[in-house]
Amino acid sequence: MSDEGKENIDEEEIFEALDRFKESIISGTKLYFDVSLFEGIIDYLLDEGDIETSELAAAQAIHIHPNSVPLQVKYAQVLLNKGQALEALSNLKNVEKIEDKNPDIHLLKGTAYTIEGDIKSAVKAFNMAIKFAIDDLDDIYYHIGTSFVHAGEIDLAVKYFKRGHKVNPKNESLLYELGFFYDQLGHSEISVTYYNKYLDIDPFNNTVWYNLGITLNKIQQFEKAIEAYDFALALNEKLHQAVFNKANTYANMGKFEDAITYYKEYLEGDPNNDEAYCYIGECYLNLYDNLQALAHYQKAIRINQDNDNAWYGSGLIMWLEKRYQEGVAFIKKAIKINAEISDYWFSLSKIYMDDKLPEKAIEAVEEALILEPDNTEIWIYYASEMHEADDNDEAINILRRGLKANKNCASIGYLLAAYLLEEERNKEAYRAFERALKIDYSLHNELFTHYPKASENKKIAQLIIKHKPLSS
Repeated sequence: MSDEGKENIDEEEIFEALDRFKESIISGTKLYFDVSLFEGIIDYLLDEGDIETSELAAAQAIHIHPNSVPLQVKYAQVLLNKGQALEALSNLKNVEKIEDKNPDIHLLKGTAYTIEGDIKSAVKAFNMAIKFAIDDLDDIYYHIGTSFVHAGEIDLAVKYFKRGHKVNPKNESLLYELGFFYDQLGHSEISVTYYNKYLDIDPFNNTVWYNLGITLNKIQQFEKAIEAYDFALALNEKLHQAVFNKANTYANMGKFEDAITYYKEYLEGDPNNDEAYCYIGECYLNLYDNLQALAHYQKAIRINQDNDNAWYGSGLIMWLEKRYQEGVAFIKKAIKINAEISDYWFSLSKIYMDDKLPEKAIEAVEEALILEPDNTEIWIYYASEMHEADDNDEAINILRRGLKANKNCASIGYLLAAYLLEEERNKEAYRAFERALKIDYSLHNELFTHYPKASENKKIAQLIIKHKPLSS
C-alpha cells in the first residue's frame, strides 16, 4: 500500500471495507472504494491466500480508478501471486511509462524476472528500485533478498541481505535471514554471529535460540548448543524438537546416557517417533549394550516397517553377535528399502567376509564403490581383504582403480607401494611411493606399517630425503 494510503486509513476501516466487498461479490453488486481502501482490500486478500478474490478486487479497482498507478502495481502483484510473471511484466512495463521512478514497479519487475529465471534482468530491475527508494531501503533489500531465495539464488540473496543490514543493523528480519542462510551455505561461524546480533535486540525469540542451537551443534560447540536449546525451551516449552536436538547434541558429545534420557523425554510427547527409538538404539550400541540397542531398533521397526536405519542397526548387532545369517537378512531388508546408501553394502560385504562367503562379499563391496567411489576406506578395506586372501594381483588392481577415482589419496598410494614391493615390482612401487609423497609426505610411515621391510630399501630412503619438505 502507498505511504499516503497508510497515513489516511486504519485497519478497522480496511476490515470493514473488506467485509463489504465480500458481501458485494455474493450479491453481485459493485461498490465504490477509494484507492487506499482498494489497496488494503487487495493486500489482505493476498495475505489470506485468496488469489481469486484479490484478482476480482484488483480488476474492479482498476475499472473504477483506471489511472491509478498504485492499483496497477497491485494488479501486477496479484498476477505474480498467480504465477503469471510474463503478464505481470507486461503490465509493469506499461505502468513504468507513466511513473518510471516508482521503486515498487522495479521491485515487482525484479521479482517477475526471478520467477522467469532471468537473473541478470532481475538484478538490473532491483538496482533501479534501490536507486529510486526514498526510505525503507532496508526493507527493499529484504524484499530483493527474499526474491532471490525463492529463485534458489542464495548467494545473491545473502549479498542483498548484507546490504540491508548495513543500512539498518537493527532490522531483525535481515539478521534472521543472514543467520539462517549463512548456515545453509556452510558458513556456520558467521551464522552464529548474526543470530547473536538478533538476540542482542530480542532475546525472547525461541525460534532464533533453536536455530542457533542447530548451528552451534554443527560447529561442535556442543555446550553452547545445549544452552541455546535450553533457552528455546524456557521460552516455549512446547518446542519439543529442541528436546530431540538436545539429545542429538549429547550423543555427538559421546554422552550417550544423557542422550538417551532426552530422547525418552521427547518420546513422552511423540511416543510413535521411530527415529527417536532408532537413535536410542544407536546410543545403546555405543554403550556396548547390544540387547537394549536391538530392543529399541526393533521398536522403531514395529512403528515403521520402512525405517531402513533400524533394520541396518539390527543387522550390525547380529554381526557383532556373530549371527551372520540374521545380520545379512536385516541389512538386506535395509537395502531393499534404500539401496542408495553405500554403508549398507559395505557392512553387508564385511558380514559376508566374516561368514567366509568371499564371492558375495565382493559383489556387495563393488556395489558400495559404485555408490561412493570417493570413499577411500572402502578401497583400502577391499584391497586388504584380497591381500589377506593371498591375491596380491587383485589387491594391486583394486588400489589402482581406487587411485584413479581418488587421485589425491596418499594412503591408497602408500598401500599400493607396499604391495608392489612385496611382489618385488620395485620400479612400479617407487613410482607409486613417490606419487604418494608428493600428495602427502607426512603419511609416508604408512608404507612401513604395511610393509616393514621397506625400511631397509635404499631407494625408498632416497625418495623420502628427496621429497622431505624444507620445514620438516
